[in-house]
Amino acid sequence: MSLDMNKEITKEDLSKNGLLIKDVKEKTEELQIIAVKNNPLSVEYIENLSEEAGILAVTALWNSLKYIKNPTEKIIKRALEVKGWAIQYVENPTYEMKLLAIESDFDSIRYIENPEEELQKKAIEKYWGAIKYIKNPTLESKLLAITKSEEAINFMSNYSYDEIKDFLSANINVFKYVHDSVDIDIVLEVLKEKFEDGTMTYEYMKSYIDLEMLEMDKLEFVKTYGDRKSKKFIVDCVL
Repeated sequence: MSLDMNKEITKEDLSKNGLLIKDVKEKTEELQIIAVKNNPLSVEYIENLSEEAGILAVTALWNSLKYIKNPTEKIIKRALEVKGWAIQYVENPTYEMKLLAIESDFDSIRYIENPEEELQKKAIEKYWGAIKYIKNPTLESKLLAITKSEEAINFMSNYSYDEIKDFLSANINVFKYVHDSVDIDIVLEVLKEKFEDGTMTYEYMKSYIDLEMLEMDKLEFVKTYGDRKSKKFIVDCVL
């Protein structure tokens, strides 16, 4: 015997078990909201979900977005505000949506296919370790990560001769992780250029001086190749 589900399932029933919405024929916005408030995953059984109900669902449980059919832009953005990982459930996300995801969670970039360089750098700015979630980072993104932490080199592979020079120029401490595979002549070449081109910073010089693994007469090298700025910094570092 068939039952009139609109009569059988009351608002009170839905407030106690939102999943009962699947047996309701006329899923009004009011009933949707009651169901979603009890269980955000009840959206799976709502064909024409209202925007308000959708926003309530993703606010309470970000991954309920996975079960929402044709979510509106507002629903999507709310989900991304709650958790950047929600981007994995967005079909053809806009740049704005991808940016919102990264602003919420840097590692949500793992769910973004071929992220633009600006997005890569945004994620890395939040935390250098984001580089490990980017399949094909640009050189600028790699350099940004290296500048923030020499450990970033551990998440990169197949770098070229020119790239390793750029990495060493950005952060001499990279040498800690590549000393077994990089000829010392390359390091000296990088340092010579760095000491001559006017881009030296106090921080770089301090790292150079403190890098015990780099065995050389560091003071004499700066004396020979350093410009005025480099010589000033090394005096500041050793005094």
